[in-house]
Amino acid sequence: MNNRYGSLILSGIFFGTTGTAQALGPDGLSPLAVGSGRLIFGALLLWIITRFTTKTAIPIEKKDLWSASIGFTLYQLTFFSAVKSTGVTIGTVTALGSAPALTGLIAFLLKGERPSKRWFLATAVTTCGIAVLSSAKGFSHFNLSGFLLALGAGASYSLFAVASKSALTSGVGIPEAMTKIILLASVLGAPFLFVGDFAPFVSLHGIEMLVWLGLIPTALAYLAYAYGLIAVQASTASTLILAEPATATLLAALILRESLNQRSLYGIAIIACGLIYLAREKTTLKQ
Repeated sequence: MNNRYGSLILSGIFFGTTGTAQALGPDGLSPLAVGSGRLIFGALLLWIITRFTTKTAIPIEKKDLWSASIGFTLYQLTFFSAVKSTGVTIGTVTALGSAPALTGLIAFLLKGERPSKRWFLATAVTTCGIAVLSSAKGFSHFNLSGFLLALGAGASYSLFAVASKSALTSGVGIPEAMTKIILLASVLGAPFLFVGDFAPFVSLHGIEMLVWLGLIPTALAYLAYAYGLIAVQASTASTLILAEPATATLLAALILRESLNQRSLYGIAIIACGLIYLAREKTTLKQ
């Protein structure tokens, strides 16, 4: 498998732990506060990592920095709220399932990026898998507000992906770019840390949740994500990280005891086929 594509799929697996980590966190926390806490801890860990990496002299354009940071901040706030409203599986599947098409549209409108034929086919396959996975439990408990929040998360993530891709291709180092984007996002999202009850954050359970969210699905995940993104189109990257909803579904079933029926397994298998097919595409950089 192509290293860049493998890195993006790995980042999707890391991202897939986010909803379960939130669900296992202490009770009484606002999802807005959880999203803000993740940003702050992730930015701190990335800043520490950059102390040990080589820096470039190329700055991020302000337009890319602010667009990526605003998209990233909005993604945290809407995603955690969606998961709280709809559950880990449906929230994650809707948010990330909408991202490939939205990223392809935003990348075309803002950057003139034209997705490949392989992307269209792979996205069609993975979208079918997402549809099967999301309908596995039926629609009797459909939550409109949660669904709209998840779509907002998908759109916000797409803006982050397109702007981050632009920053990385300008020559900014991967750790630098991710640190600056997420650091600004943590500042933008800081006021939401105090929404609701703050006390659970300072408990051992709360600190464990924040450390996990900051390290695995933020610092490490976005370094892996950026390593892959620099060599592929933003729309392709958004399709490859659909490993996230498949991972989230499996974790929700194994750890949170959310039901996982045969239809869910079919959906995960279809998504995997689409990812494997797309991962065979050549990148724009040498390995």
